[in-house]
Amino acid sequence: MEYILFLSSPLLLISGIPQTIKLLKTKRSKDISIITYICTWLAVLLLLIDSILNGSNSLILSNSISMVTLTINLVLILKYRKN
Repeated sequence: MEYILFLSSPLLLISGIPQTIKLLKTKRSKDISIITYICTWLAVLLLLIDSILNGSNSLILSNSISMVTLTINLVLILKYRKN
């Protein structure tokens, strides 16, 4: 059953890439809700902690990938918001 969860990891990575590309191209983040990104980041962080405590390798991988893409986008949002 964990192989289904391993399949979600690439999808999570792919889902954040279009926003990253758009942020890098436009260098604008005025129209992006920072509250949504912060709440999502915190939710995934809690899921990652839970998956580590429960030893679920597939969820650790999936949530780690999600944290990386969310963190990159959050940093870019903050960076371009100041401009």
